[in-house]
Amino acid sequence: MKRKLSFYNIIIAIILLLIIIISTMVIFVNPTKKPVRKYTETDYAQPITDAKPVFRKDGELRFVDGKTTNVITTIDIEIADNDAERAQGLMFRDSMPENAGMLFLMEIEEPQSFWMKNTILPLDIMFVNADRRIVSIHKNCKPYSLDQIESGQPAMFVVEVNAGYADSHGLKTGDLISF
Repeated sequence: MKRKLSFYNIIIAIILLLIIIISTMVIFVNPTKKPVRKYTETDYAQPITDAKPVFRKDGELRFVDGKTTNVITTIDIEIADNDAERAQGLMFRDSMPENAGMLFLMEIEEPQSFWMKNTILPLDIMFVNADRRIVSIHKNCKPYSLDQIESGQPAMFVVEVNAGYADSHGLKTGDLISF
């Protein structure tokens, strides 16, 4: 004998089906889950950090009079000797000790060119040849400038110090560096 479905039985079946569907969604779908972020190439370009770089003493550099060989002054130096450190330079720093600077060790002696992109501090930039003789000094270089600061002659080393340092210590082209 066939049983006839009543309207009441159909409603009960629909309610049970809805309860099963909702229970399944609650168990398997987490509504508080954060959306998945898709990364692009630029996300990996440079790490995002709030920490500003600080001076790291890697050694000392002496400025020596080119004629008398007397030591004029000495500074603590941070050394930039690889591509990443040379590219970063003194960018994003809002202070540097008065008797401190950065020494860039270039791979080959050739005309060098720097800029002040993302550099907050005004700087004196000295280009030095392979004989460790200063071949040019650019004083009080303008912060954030994209203008090229060129050595004018082949240089193997570059020294950056706070603006005014070269004048206050009487540094000139022809003087030597020793480190």
